[in-house]
Amino acid sequence: MKYKSGDTEIYNSKYKDQDSITLESNLIRVQIIPHIGSNMCSFFYKPKSLELLVQGLYDKKNKKYKVEPYGGDLTKGEASGFDEMFPTVIGCYYESFPWEGIEIPDFGEVWSTPWEHKVKQNKLIMKVHGVRFPYQLEKTVYFTEDNILRIDYVLTNFSNFIFDFLWMAHTNFILEEDSEIMLPDEVKSIITTASPGGRLGRYGDEHTWPSFTSSDNKNIILNKVRSKKAKDWAKYYIKGKMPEGWCALKYARSNLILALSFPVEKVPYLAVLPNEGGFGDDTSSILIEPCTSSFDRLDMAKVRGEYSSVGPKSKYNWYLNLTLSENTTLKSVNKNGHII
Repeated sequence: MKYKSGDTEIYNSKYKDQDSITLESNLIRVQIIPHIGSNMCSFFYKPKSLELLVQGLYDKKNKKYKVEPYGGDLTKGEASGFDEMFPTVIGCYYESFPWEGIEIPDFGEVWSTPWEHKVKQNKLIMKVHGVRFPYQLEKTVYFTEDNILRIDYVLTNFSNFIFDFLWMAHTNFILEEDSEIMLPDEVKSIITTASPGGRLGRYGDEHTWPSFTSSDNKNIILNKVRSKKAKDWAKYYIKGKMPEGWCALKYARSNLILALSFPVEKVPYLAVLPNEGGFGDDTSSILIEPCTSSFDRLDMAKVRGEYSSVGPKSKYNWYLNLTLSENTTLKSVNKNGHII
């Protein structure tokens, strides 16, 4: 299969030993594996021959894609690229009628299940149905411009009851040393959810953004990523709702900006996980994760009152833009993915 519309090509391809679909503009080439959770396994910037998604987090030399079953362990699988986390990230039990007590697998249901797919004009359309809950999650992937990839999401609740959920874009980007995390100026503080080395304190600790003084009087800079020689990692959430629907990474060596933009009224939270050589196969990477609910667990998000719901027989729509731009400055990103 090969389809060309304007500057977009869509065609069958191979990623390692798996069938994949490739979408290609004049600047970006994207590979997706629909039958393995719709994983985006490659996001490649052609002008600089630069792969931006982590490849084989725990085994870069393995030529076979590590597949995990439904309810399996994502960290024992490929653990790379961009996975969809839904309807939780950390496994927990659903709390509300009529599904109370039903276990939701770790990293959710949809990252490990096969998605149906079809190509229509210049778009790749994929959908998956819930295993333990009556929903459908659909996403449409396409280029709006040569440097902007857009994903439109539609969640459909087939039941007669409110359905609570947590969606997260589990994006695992390769980093260059001294890369900068860029957030709206109104972001002033973060909350730690994990810091095994203790650099960001304990679960629930609050710190000022973009830097703070630790309890041992060290200046901790949050918006600059250290070398993988640090052998550390941490995860934190921006405190409360995002003031604007965007975040970005500035690559110092490549002089490239990667921006993610989303509708802040539908996707109000943001998690950040810098991996400074703390796990994986000698890797410096970052998970920068727009999400509809906070703190990784649906049950914890409900305790905090920071979660999303879709009504009976209703739909919930949102989008995610991925924008690449060279030799530019950034003040903000608009709803169409344009860097301001």
